[in-house]
Amino acid sequence: MVLFTLWACSQTPPEPPPPVAAAPGAVPTDQTVPTLLGEVQGVAFVGEWTSLPCGGRTYARNIKFNSDQHYAAVDMVDPCPPGQECGWSGLTGFSGLWAVQGLKLRVQEIGGVPAAAGGPHPVLFEAAADGTLVENGCTYQPGLTVPPGYTEERVRPIIAP
Repeated sequence: MVLFTLWACSQTPPEPPPPVAAAPGAVPTDQTVPTLLGEVQGVAFVGEWTSLPCGGRTYARNIKFNSDQHYAAVDMVDPCPPGQECGWSGLTGFSGLWAVQGLKLRVQEIGGVPAAAGGPHPVLFEAAADGTLVENGCTYQPGLTVPPGYTEERVRPIIAP
């Protein structure tokens, strides 16, 4: 009996499963997140993301998350078509602060214009296994959406200093 107890205590515990590799588009961080499969590498949301029209939102949205927990977004509600003169560019912006909660990112708006009809401003993003972000059923890919006749600089969200 004593010999069995010594042998059982001398066994090394099983190794935890290896961390799950970050999906394309997601940026791995040193921070880990507890899951049912053990600790996995977290996701950094920093960078530029874009979502095409989705659900009740009939226009594309670009959003940028800075490492200082600030974010800004540009909604391309009604961009002026190429070669036409428009009194309004159809681009609206809003900004705020963000914080990571596990594999989710919560945003709090602190500036901008009221949301356009049918397209509420985001509140919570979740990292998907394929490296995208999902917000209110809408998928965001890394990068920017640039309507015809516009430049990246024109539709890139700018975070004021």
